[in-house]
Amino acid sequence: MRQSAVSFIAKGLTFEGIIALPDGEGPFPGVVMCHPHPLMGGNMDNNVVVAVTFGLADAGIASLRFNFRGVGNSQGEHAKGEKEHQEALVAMDFLGALPDVDDDRIGLGGYSFSTRVICAHKQLYKKPKAIALVAPSIEAITGSPLQNDKTPRLIITGGRDRLVAADSVDEQLGKFDPPADYHVVPAADHFWVGQEREMAETVVDFFLRHLATP
Repeated sequence: MRQSAVSFIAKGLTFEGIIALPDGEGPFPGVVMCHPHPLMGGNMDNNVVVAVTFGLADAGIASLRFNFRGVGNSQGEHAKGEKEHQEALVAMDFLGALPDVDDDRIGLGGYSFSTRVICAHKQLYKKPKAIALVAPSIEAITGSPLQNDKTPRLIITGGRDRLVAADSVDEQLGKFDPPADYHVVPAADHFWVGQEREMAETVVDFFLRHLATP
């Protein structure tokens, strides 16, 4: 795996990120992976985000993880999820424009806070060939336009996640048309400490199925 620091501009603001490229020669499929709540310490070096991006590299998929506005060295101020989709949109275009990445095989992933960003903004669904939501809140997926989008979707939750309540996801899952993939890791809570491997393997396998073949 080869990692490099990058920056990109969205709406006049500069954002910092990390590109991870698999060993070998591209073009590779690519995934933008978004981080949890900035006001709760979330950033691109979060354990879930790193576990997924490292797993993607091992599986032959490039990735971009980046800091939302107001986090780390990214410019701007936290916008409560109302504007963060702007940098996610540009991040996908930035990743797809790299010479080692296939722009026609881009995926989008989010964890916790960033799943709310994804679920609330259907502009984000045009480019990705697959979308993965790690530990989304019920509020995030309820009434989301993602429920009726044809893009393949994965929802993965922890069986001990008190912030998500995996049992209550079922009602909303029934409203996804076409259906979304759904996976529960029984021993995991919202923070996935000690359960990162199973979570990442599930997410990576999902992206492999939908992005690996040109």
